[in-house]
Amino acid sequence: MSTAQEYPKTESYGQGRYRRRIRLRAEAGQVHGELEDTNHGFRCTVFHDGNKVTDIHSAALRIPFDTCPGATEPLRKLIGLPLCEDILDIKPLTDTAANCTHLLDLALLAIRHSTRQIPEMIYDICVEDQAHDEQIASAEIFANGNLIHRWQTCNWAIISPSHLNGNVLYKGFSKWAATHFSGDQREAAFALQKGYFVAVSRRYTNNSQVGQSANDHRDVMLGVCYSYSSPQIERAKRVANSMRDFSNVPEQLLKFIE
Repeated sequence: MSTAQEYPKTESYGQGRYRRRIRLRAEAGQVHGELEDTNHGFRCTVFHDGNKVTDIHSAALRIPFDTCPGATEPLRKLIGLPLCEDILDIKPLTDTAANCTHLLDLALLAIRHSTRQIPEMIYDICVEDQAHDEQIASAEIFANGNLIHRWQTCNWAIISPSHLNGNVLYKGFSKWAATHFSGDQREAAFALQKGYFVAVSRRYTNNSQVGQSANDHRDVMLGVCYSYSSPQIERAKRVANSMRDFSNVPEQLLKFIE
């Protein structure tokens, strides 16, 4: 089986940055959510009666595998969940393994937004390329234009601010972040960590893998997301031209340009 080190590298990595934008817009009885980044483009609308989720519509607009659109169906199992002011209150009620990580996160953010007193929230996430193993790279998130977190990172750990030094950005993140942050700061921290996780993919080019089976990377990727979970992983194929570089064109995010 292949390992992550065998993915073909992107020659330009180290000269740009990963970007993700999430827009949450509330209307009477519904919240519209949109997410776009280097690898993905998703939309969803969560309908509610003021107490619980009554319906969910979603769409996978740009995806890495041909099986990803199927993730819109398990997302509907969120119907009936209570509205909440903290995603961590309802996350244990979801089946993360059966869902697309990013579409599920978008839907949960939309559910949370239904309880806010503002009509719109826009998260902008930016993670610098880490060109070599010892380089420190900045990771930051803005909410409606206001900086919420800026972390200096290196090899999946926070270097600064000093009070967060040594905290990890992979396994173990949820445990420490849930105790360090609360409210909107905690939501933003979790959103930034997810962006950091996806940002690593900028190291690799996927165009040379078009048509390749997800199962070829089963040993290191099984269970990471919907398409890398069984039974999808056995039939998922890499699609063409799924990646975008928003390093210097953040204004193109959420335009879902083909």
